[in-house]
Amino acid sequence: MSYYDKDSEEALAALAQEENWLAPPMEIGRVVLRPWQQMVFWGLRIYILVMLAVMGWGFYRSLNH
Repeated sequence: MSYYDKDSEEALAALAQEENWLAPPMEIGRVVLRPWQQMVFWGLRIYILVMLAVMGWGFYRSLNH
């Protein structure tokens, strides 16, 4: 018993052609951020580092007490 259906394969191929699924993706370039956006991202990086340090300090203290 085979579940192969030639009609569904042809329908899928027609849908792929109609929806342009087989076309290569468009090129994506680098986005130039505005200065305030760069500052926000640097702030997030600093925040993450501070939170990691606080968590590490808390973990270290919990192991030693």
